[in-house]
Amino acid sequence: MKYITLTGATGLLGSYLMRNLLAADVPLAALVRSSRRESARQRIENTLHPFEKQLGRPLPRPIVLESDLCKPMLGLGKDDLSWMRNNVDTMLHNAASLSFVAEPNGEPYRSNIEGTQNVLALCEATGIRRFHHVSTAYTCGLREGTIRETEFDCGQEFGNDYEKSKFASEKSVREASFLDSLTIFRPAIIVGDSLTGFTPTFHGFYAPLKILTPLVSPESVQPENAAEFGQILGMKPDDVKNYVPVNWIAEVMTHVIRDESLHRSCYHLASKNRTRMDVMSRIMAEGIQNHKTGKTINAEHINLEKLFATFIEQMEVYKSYWRCDPIFDMTNTHNAVPHLPPPIVDEPMLRRLVRYAITSNFGWPIPKPASIPFDTAEYIKTNFKTTISHQEKPLIFGLRVTGLGGGDWTVNAVTKEFQSGLPTTPAPLMTLNSTVFQRLVNKTIPPETNIAELTSWERGNDKERQAALQILTDF
Repeated sequence: MKYITLTGATGLLGSYLMRNLLAADVPLAALVRSSRRESARQRIENTLHPFEKQLGRPLPRPIVLESDLCKPMLGLGKDDLSWMRNNVDTMLHNAASLSFVAEPNGEPYRSNIEGTQNVLALCEATGIRRFHHVSTAYTCGLREGTIRETEFDCGQEFGNDYEKSKFASEKSVREASFLDSLTIFRPAIIVGDSLTGFTPTFHGFYAPLKILTPLVSPESVQPENAAEFGQILGMKPDDVKNYVPVNWIAEVMTHVIRDESLHRSCYHLASKNRTRMDVMSRIMAEGIQNHKTGKTINAEHINLEKLFATFIEQMEVYKSYWRCDPIFDMTNTHNAVPHLPPPIVDEPMLRRLVRYAITSNFGWPIPKPASIPFDTAEYIKTNFKTTISHQEKPLIFGLRVTGLGGGDWTVNAVTKEFQSGLPTTPAPLMTLNSTVFQRLVNKTIPPETNIAELTSWERGNDKERQAALQILTDF
């Protein structure tokens, strides 16, 4: 089985897609940019570790390819390009800039148009012919009424630079003639997890909450007057927005991606109901009112007119976002996943979203990078050859180390050579978690322990398993 390569793996939707695909044992590679604080691999570990705590079990790790969306070939070197050419057959392009207003650095056009073109060029150069593209339902621009999944270019006008750039991005992939298969996903407004409220990013829905929470004291907020802030933005109390939780979107996408018969379609991913502006405003006001921690400024010391002016100024970049949403037809989605009905975004769910945002202080301070007690990849790189030799009928098996510091390898049991990524042809697979691997390396497993009981073995016979186990015990 070949790999799916994912862009935008550390963002909100990307992180849930990565979690779901890895949990389903889908071989995954992640194209990730390093930051000033963290390497590309550390960013992946920091993204996956909290999910493992929630799930109560270790997850496999993707192959991490350090890259930059805005560089030709995404800045990948010869070895990484060669690896992709030999191991990858599918691209899941999720990375995007969420800027609503054009910025001096060229965003959102730089990432959403130039970045998509770079991804397409990479696919063409490495022979990737299957493409899953995360677009947005708002490529419809300022159109009203019902927006069909089958519609795209209707001569529509756009409300902001984000919509323009995402329309151009989707147009690019639609015009890529070298692709054999193109699947398009168009989410509405993505919010946090419907069950926990979790989100690492606070755009769109969260913007007014993020601006107002530090400006007013909980005691001064009156939920019955909260709609005034929506009216300041030009929205009526009965205007509606289409919010959809990230966990449902990722679940639907994972199902579609894994079922090839569902490819080559366009899917709207929206909620079953749209949220009224007065309901959203009231629940946000209740959330601030119930919030008893953090530094706040008592509204008695703030001139209400000045408060409104501050709110309008800071909301300016989101102004085009606050308009009544159309209806997004989901015929394709209903037919593809009848067992995964679209969520109803009700008041309890909205309260969870608001509560998480406020109690997490909108993601500040930024959590410290996860500590990796044992880096399997670094150990293998240091202690073993990392290329596969070409000899007659070598005994090849896959090695998957799950959990913090884990990864995937193809192992030659004869020469003890390792190559990043699982075998692309049918081969036995051994799986163990990173804690067991560390104990093997450090020789801290009691001699009487049956190593086979600490690993799982698939698609291989007993003789092959013994040869694979011998490599592990030789560590």
